[in-house]
Amino acid sequence: MYEETAANAIPRGTPQNFVLDASVLDAQEAHNIAREDVKQNRIEYVFPDGLNQIDLFEEARALTMLYDFDTMYDLTMQMLVGRSIEINIINFDGSKTQICLFQVTDRHMNLRGVDAINEYPCLVTWLTEFIGAHISKKYPLPWQSQPQLQAAGIKSGKKTRKKAKATV
Repeated sequence: MYEETAANAIPRGTPQNFVLDASVLDAQEAHNIAREDVKQNRIEYVFPDGLNQIDLFEEARALTMLYDFDTMYDLTMQMLVGRSIEINIINFDGSKTQICLFQVTDRHMNLRGVDAINEYPCLVTWLTEFIGAHISKKYPLPWQSQPQLQAAGIKSGKKTRKKAKATV
């Protein structure tokens, strides 16, 4: 039985010539650019009921693990329990189209039950990244450089000393 299945799965005859060159990288780069454009400029998460307040300990844990998806997903779900979330896409003319509207019932809710998230799972990844950015703006880390903080509009609270100009 297994031999018949294997024989049917393997193509008969000589393999066809297959060439792989750098043109596939161009398509991948264009795909990544389009994906980043959608993520940065076309997706909007609206929280009509706001977000839950969570323990400072949980926020501190998330700050130390900003790039760990599981930790950020757990934090995101804690912030959304009992709250509704609306995901919109912003059209080229500036109008908004609602992709989905749902309420998070519990911390361990399977978001794959939401049709839009089931079709586009990257929406959850982006949501956790946005929550991570929200937390890092709320509590800037000491090793973040000053230009990054100024670009984000956050004051450091440190006094700056003007350097005396050297006269020649």
